[in-house]
Amino acid sequence: MASDALDRLAILVWAAEPDRPQRCATPFYFATAAAAMDCEVEMYFTAGSVRLLEVGTAESLHADASASKSVAAFLREAHALGVRMFACPTAVAACELSPLRLRPECAGQAGAASYLGRVLDPAWRTMEF
Repeated sequence: MASDALDRLAILVWAAEPDRPQRCATPFYFATAAAAMDCEVEMYFTAGSVRLLEVGTAESLHADASASKSVAAFLREAHALGVRMFACPTAVAACELSPLRLRPECAGQAGAASYLGRVLDPAWRTMEF
């Protein structure tokens, strides 16, 4: 995939929570756009945003009442383009989620140290939602 500093993007998702569905599609939209531009993309979900990675949650969410496309559809598109999604283990515990209930698109658990490693690595760009 990516080979230089401008081809890698790590996205921290912390404010896109299921109780604010109007915020939930945008991180996936940006991740998909970057992946379509041949960027290597990783998404790190923390705080209540980790619930977007729980099986069944994103299917019922829409960015607005008139949107026919669910947040799950945006998530699947990002995954299909190779975006890797990680759940913060602390957030998983705080939200009382079982790791067994994480979506198959979730690449595993990775927390603050993993994201900060990307922030401090000059080969990566970062965004936050």
